[in-house]
Amino acid sequence: MGLTEYTAAQALNAQLGQGGYVYIDQAGTDNTGTAATGVEYVAVTIIEGAATIATVSNDINLWPNSTIVGIPAGTTIYGRWNLVTVSGSNCTAICYRG
Repeated sequence: MGLTEYTAAQALNAQLGQGGYVYIDQAGTDNTGTAATGVEYVAVTIIEGAATIATVSNDINLWPNSTIVGIPAGTTIYGRWNLVTVSGSNCTAICYRG
């Protein structure tokens, strides 16, 4: 859905990640968050380390697939993705569903 297709309440809820989250630990065995059918990630916050984030979107016209290198801890990126992969040295991230 485009941004103009949400009610004000829906837009705020999606922006705040009201759909829950997935914790990604690059040092563990699973560094990829794959959203369930009909769900997308709306934000990714790097908690620890400097990370590279690769994203895949259902709608590349609105939210292009990308790879962002060198994101420092404490940084949040926003978008709408169905797949997020975090890599780097000892990186952890939270992917918020919207």
